[in-house]
Amino acid sequence: MPRFVVVLPLVPLTEGDEFTVADWPLHVTLVEPFQADVAGEEVAGILAGVEGIGSGGSPVRATAGDEAMFGRRGDVPVTLVHDAGELAALRGRAMRGLAAAGIDVRARLDFRPHVTRKHHGALVPGDRVVLDTVALIDMRPAEGAHHRRVVAAWRLNA
Repeated sequence: MPRFVVVLPLVPLTEGDEFTVADWPLHVTLVEPFQADVAGEEVAGILAGVEGIGSGGSPVRATAGDEAMFGRRGDVPVTLVHDAGELAALRGRAMRGLAAAGIDVRARLDFRPHVTRKHHGALVPGDRVVLDTVALIDMRPAEGAHHRRVVAAWRLNA
C-alpha cells in the first residue's frame, strides 16, 4: 500500500526529485507518514484543493528554537521550530482535507514542529527560515525502500 508524508522543505523541491533516506533534505513535517489506498497523483489532487497549499498559500516564517531529542529511544537530534501559528493552521487544513477524502491520517496530539539534524545540515537556535514549499513525498517509490520521491510540490507565494 502506498505511504506518503507531507513536508515543508528548507530547500526547494519539485515534482520528480528523488533522494535517499540518508540524504533527506532538511524539512518540517506537516503531516506525518500515512498510508493511502490511492495513487500519489490522487493524493496530490486532494492536497491541491486544500486552502493554503494549492491556492492562496503564504510562506511560513519561522525561527529555530531549542534543540531536543526525539524518537522512540530519544536518540534523534532535532531543533524545534516556532512560528506565529501558520504551521498548525496549515497542518489542520491538510489533515481535514485528506480525512474528508477518506484517507486515514493519524494526528499526533504532541505534534511539535521541528527540523531533524542531519549529517549535511541543521538549524541553529535563532536561525530564521522561510518555508515556501509544500511537498508530497512517496515513502515507497519503485526505486526501493531507501529512496524517496517527490510526487508533487506547491510554492507558497501569495
